[in-house]
Amino acid sequence: MRTFYVRPTREGGYGAGDGTSYADAWNGLDEVNWDAMAAGDPAQLWLCGGPGGRGGFVTVFVEWSYFEAAPRPVPRRESPQPV
Repeated sequence: MRTFYVRPTREGGYGAGDGTSYADAWNGLDEVNWDAMAAGDPAQLWLCGGPGGRGGFVTVFVEWSYFEAAPRPVPRRESPQPV
C-alpha cells in the first residue's frame, strides 16, 4: 500500500510538496493530488497534526478501484410525510 502525507497549510510548504513523505508533505488539503492517489495500488493518506494543534496522525484509506467499479445507487424519492 502506498502512503501519502498532508500537513497543515503554511507559507513555503514542506520540502518537495509531493506528498511522498512527512518532510515532503502536501501543503494543506487543497494541495492533495487525488490523481496521484488514485493511480496504481490502494493508497493511504496520513493527515498530520500541526503547530498549535494536536500532534500525531490520522490515517485515511482511499481505494479508488472500489469507487470506480461500484455501481452507483439510484436515489430513492419518497413523498413528503405529514408532520
